[in-house]
Amino acid sequence: MSKGELVFNESFFAEEERLGFTVSSTMKRAWAAQLEVLHELDRVCDIIGVNYYAFCGTLLGAIRHGGYIPWDDDIDVCMLRSDYYQFLREVPDVLDKYFDIASVYNDPDKDVIKARIINSRHINFDKGFLERFHKCPFLNGIDIFPIDNIPNNESDFDEMKQSIEFLLKVEASIPEEGPYSDEVIGIMKDIEETYGMPIDYNNRLRHEVKKLCDIMSALYAEDEATEVGNMLELAHGMNQFRYKAESFTPLKRVPFENTTIPIMAGYDEVLRGIYGDNYMTPVNIGSAHDYPFYKEQIMSFKEVLEKEYNRELTYEFVEDLINKNVEEVINA
Repeated sequence: MSKGELVFNESFFAEEERLGFTVSSTMKRAWAAQLEVLHELDRVCDIIGVNYYAFCGTLLGAIRHGGYIPWDDDIDVCMLRSDYYQFLREVPDVLDKYFDIASVYNDPDKDVIKARIINSRHINFDKGFLERFHKCPFLNGIDIFPIDNIPNNESDFDEMKQSIEFLLKVEASIPEEGPYSDEVIGIMKDIEETYGMPIDYNNRLRHEVKKLCDIMSALYAEDEATEVGNMLELAHGMNQFRYKAESFTPLKRVPFENTTIPIMAGYDEVLRGIYGDNYMTPVNIGSAHDYPFYKEQIMSFKEVLEKEYNRELTYEFVEDLINKNVEEVINA
């Protein structure tokens, strides 16, 4: 694991063009904040003894660029399911004060079936926070994908996928909030009986179904599984997330910006599966979500300000206001 504090030269934060794509100074500071989250992930995984690996665009960036893909704005990692569950159980007790874990098991508002290690819950203008995270006020985090054992028997695998597909369809049909109709309650009772999994009817039922999806994904725990994958993606028909089990063993740490990140032994199989055989050739297809990731946070902050001052504000004005506020706090 990487040790010591991360060191950032001031030049790191300068706007930069990489492969014809302009990475702004604001994004550079967001990258730096994420690298601090990665550093904390390293620290706590070392303490509790679990492995994680760079995944998806982060794995590609590590292999092809030695850091971020220029047009990417987040870090993705993965863990084998056994490590993932141990991580969720034990890490909250060893996290530094600025960090938290969000998952379907501890966060009633989180419906995404993966965990995140985060450094805040909202835009944060606390001076200590801004100094710790290189003047980036935004909520920053790292997505952690669980990698599950796949049943060796293909019919068992198909049954797992069908169960998850069914639960996802149910989840999509349930209102975001209660009160719920007798029909919805009846469906949930049937699910309880069919799968033998208790449901908390005091919680949002969509959230409860998402928890069941994750539990269902982890049902096959036999050590002799020859293949692994992310069951949620496989249930969506994304077969590129199915790998040889032997691929998910530690290989080495590779450079990632000003630090290093661990990769799995079968990184080539993983990258070919997700991005194709020519994954070493850069192609800007954009981010998997609205770039930059902090745009949504700025928009939420904009809505708050507009209600407070009862007038419409431009996105650019609010972004400039945030930057000015950061500088005022840092220089106070």
